[in-house]
Amino acid sequence: MYIRPHHILCIQKFTGHGYNEEFTAHMSRAVSELAKNPGTEITAAHGCDDLCKACPNNEDGVCTSCGKVERMDDAVLRVCDFAYGESASWAELSSRARKRIFETDEFQRICAGCQWFELCRKTEIHQK
Repeated sequence: MYIRPHHILCIQKFTGHGYNEEFTAHMSRAVSELAKNPGTEITAAHGCDDLCKACPNNEDGVCTSCGKVERMDDAVLRVCDFAYGESASWAELSSRARKRIFETDEFQRICAGCQWFELCRKTEIHQK
């Protein structure tokens, strides 16, 4: 599965809210699949990924929020010591993000500018 680095965070905090019904249903399926199969190989995608397929901000394979999300992606990669094109299991990546981002001040630093931040801040991590 190809995932933008910041989506490693979004998946763990997903509560069934999204941009629209199509996106929310697509995200729900992906989150459920990863919960059932934590050994799924995740490759860090640069640009639109498998989750972006149903996103209204995806215009012909280009994210209309690319500046903001690229900064988030770069920060997640740096903090998690990961790189674009690198692969690891969902279990490994989600654990690394929990320890290095959610359990530290990095969560606020990386995600504070996101429209979903307040919802995520109040949401327990459900992907363990």
